[in-house]
Amino acid sequence: MGTKGRAVVEVDLNELIGALRRAYLDELLASHSYWITALVAEGWAGEELSEHFKEEAAEELKHAQRLATRIIELGGNPVVHPKDWEAGATAPWVAPRAKWADANGMVADQIKAEAGAIDAYNALAKMTFGKDPVTHALVTELLADEVRHEEFLENLSAGSAKP
Repeated sequence: MGTKGRAVVEVDLNELIGALRRAYLDELLASHSYWITALVAEGWAGEELSEHFKEEAAEELKHAQRLATRIIELGGNPVVHPKDWEAGATAPWVAPRAKWADANGMVADQIKAEAGAIDAYNALAKMTFGKDPVTHALVTELLADEVRHEEFLENLSAGSAKP
């Protein structure tokens, strides 16, 4: 993004880049959590649930890529070292459950993670509304994705959806 593109952003750039970096790190952690859960689920919960978690992992990684691109456009740098991911994230790392056969618990963990993402994107949407239309469009699209993920997982948990 050029000089004028950054100049029309009416939000403190350091604050905005910081919030985007935290969301980026949340997405990286979510992607990894979904991916590792998919590997575990494959062995005991069936291929369908595993495939769903693999798809979610890929989608969360795409979110991280889009956020990294926006951070760079705004003149910032995404966090690059994995050792710094959890410390800089808003959401905690959702580790796989010790009891591998706890499918309901794993889904519940992912629901909590999605709720955290919804809160983060909602805050970013409010921060950028009327002040940064490009970032606002991005975060509202990502917010809609996370709302959809949460709803699917809640329906899955209630037994009204299939993976």
